[in-house]
Amino acid sequence: MAEECPKCHGTGIVKEKDGSVHTCWDCLQSGKYDVHSEKVPDSKVKI
Repeated sequence: MAEECPKCHGTGIVKEKDGSVHTCWDCLQSGKYDVHSEKVPDSKVKI
């Protein structure tokens, strides 16, 4: 990215003071990230 986001610093993930994490809504809304990524990492979660 040309400009680094002050909230997520280019990672797309925002870490709150309470330790919780979430998607950077500002970057997502501005179109910097694709909501439906084709390269989803394997989480090793079995259902």
